[in-house]
Amino acid sequence: MFFHLAMIVSAFVIALTSYQPVQARANNFTLKPVRVGDNLLSILRQHGFSEKERQEVLAQDQSLRHLYLTLDTRYLVRTAKGETEIVMFDSQTADAYRIFKRGSRVVANKYDPKFKTTTVRIEGRIYGSLMGSILPKLNSNFVASRFMDAYAFELRAQKSLQRGAHFWFTVEKKYLGPHFIKYGEVLQTSLDIGGERLQKRFVRHKGGGVFFNEQDLLDEKPFYAPVDYLKIASQFQPNRRHPITRRVQPHLGVDFELPTGEPVYAPRTGRVVRYGHNRAAGNYIVLLHSNGMETSYNHLRKIDRHIRVGLQIKAGEHIAEVGCTGYCTRPHLHFAVKKKGRMVDPLNYIKAYPVHFERMLESRVATN
Repeated sequence: MFFHLAMIVSAFVIALTSYQPVQARANNFTLKPVRVGDNLLSILRQHGFSEKERQEVLAQDQSLRHLYLTLDTRYLVRTAKGETEIVMFDSQTADAYRIFKRGSRVVANKYDPKFKTTTVRIEGRIYGSLMGSILPKLNSNFVASRFMDAYAFELRAQKSLQRGAHFWFTVEKKYLGPHFIKYGEVLQTSLDIGGERLQKRFVRHKGGGVFFNEQDLLDEKPFYAPVDYLKIASQFQPNRRHPITRRVQPHLGVDFELPTGEPVYAPRTGRVVRYGHNRAAGNYIVLLHSNGMETSYNHLRKIDRHIRVGLQIKAGEHIAEVGCTGYCTRPHLHFAVKKKGRMVDPLNYIKAYPVHFERMLESRVATN
């Protein structure tokens, strides 16, 4: 018993004493790129962690299983005197992890990196696709897709983009010591659509945020957004190839990519008509609204305990959490809208923000 207690105390001391030095000793680390095919386990293997040690890392912090890596995010490695220290950064969230190995002892824990954040302005003109026009300017699919998220409600078809249309945006760059680690949020955007210049800014609020233009408050669409942060992984596509089955089958909704556990809200007052679990949708809820339209929510991690058939739900009420149940490759909310018995594109029926953002956005406009 004393031996096990000593091991626990030793691991705690290692973690505690090494927390701050990650910030201060950034110059001693080597910057490494995330490569095609990399994940946490493959990176640990590359740096000498045995299979047993890799599993021990995952066991110490379950959230490491959800670490999301992209090619535009770097990580840090320090190897000296029989020690290996790896600092990993989630590409999608602010989560960061320190993994330390000394001999046979392994410690893995979260920590709060004190990033230095700068901004950079990128601009260009559209020749071909919007994504293809942005990527040569900065090689980041994340940043390019975030710019496209800002205009997801306006760009229902690329036909509205004229050849040579001008765009610009500002984006955060995050550094730890001298090392550029990853891009942050896109903060301001501008895009010529149909010959007119439309500018938006990212407004943060209560852990989320939305791309916003004053005209968005005049939007009379019947539903609010069901989530706090609109990052679109897949749009409404009648002929999409399914990422798991590889069969061509319709994608009759929009996928909002969010971390596991993020809140899901009712976009309008309605009544619960179905909820439960099936193999494809995972945990799901279906609401019937006063305008006769139905909305559905798939792949939920957890459905709120108070949900039951026939329950009246208010607009903005918390109903579930984002997850990855059923046929799912990454945590996301599959949100669908049915009108007169037919599935329709949700982006044609929802506002660009959830109901509890409305008053804050109105106050922002009033003070400008």
